[in-house]
Amino acid sequence: MNNEKSGIPALKSTLLLIAWIAAIMIIAGACWIFTQPVRQRFLVRAVNRVLEQSGDKRRLGEQFNSGPIGSLIMGSWYTLSSEGGQAKAFVFSFIGEGTFFPCAAIVDSEGKVQEFIPLNSHGSRVLKSISPGIIKLYTKRIEGAGS
Repeated sequence: MNNEKSGIPALKSTLLLIAWIAAIMIIAGACWIFTQPVRQRFLVRAVNRVLEQSGDKRRLGEQFNSGPIGSLIMGSWYTLSSEGGQAKAFVFSFIGEGTFFPCAAIVDSEGKVQEFIPLNSHGSRVLKSISPGIIKLYTKRIEGAGS
């Protein structure tokens, strides 16, 4: 009987720890969901500011979903203004030389990647040294997600 009573405080402690972890995850998930529009607005402003500073006439417009759910994890799709046809942009994190940097892929109306635009100075330096094979891999993955 003594053994049963000694196990109850340990069980209570474990359940309390699990409840705290679950509460933290619920709060973090709610913050993530409810701040999504604000984060998207900041992203569009930042990308448009970079495009303007580089002298590019194109601007990101509305966000939309394209392709399977997996593409949502990779990045975000946006309409692209000042571009003939139905061009769109895919904003995502590019991995090069062991670091992440923000990048935008310009996709034409036929779903083909036209160019990659690095969105910071580090990305500009790194993108020039990325092997063509890696660029081709990203191109195929974006074109597949956009179809």
